Amino acid sequence: MKVYLDNNATTKVDEEVVKAMMPYFSDYYGNPFSLHLFGNETGLAVTEARQTIADIIKAKPSEIIFTASGSEADNLAIRGIAKAYKHRGKHIITSTIEHPAVKNTFIDLMEDGFEVTMVHLMKMVL
Repeated sequence: MKVYLDNNATTKVDEEVVKAMMPYFSDYYGNPFSLHLFGNETGLAVTEARQTIADIIKAKPSEIIFTASGSEADNLAIRGIAKAYKHRGKHIITSTIEHPAVKNTFIDLMEDGFEVTMVHLMKMVL
């Protein structure tokens, strides 16, 4: 028997999600930002999905951003916060045990003039 224990990184897609997405893997595959029919079809689906998620979490649709990966989401969130609050100072604190997507974003922010303190945390091994 195989047991998968890394659902933090990725997980099996729920069957209902696969069923809902199937048309977009075969019939509606246009770039949602294009102006042609294929783009209009997928663009409508993305708009509806954004609205549905916004309604569920009581947010504005414009506050919902889809990314292609967790690494991209980490990068976007960290950069967005850093930029939004840089008027309050450019000192950021993080830990040394962060995922490379997080750590590399902080390193890049250092090159943009941010001061980054990396607090050493010990990894727990069970």
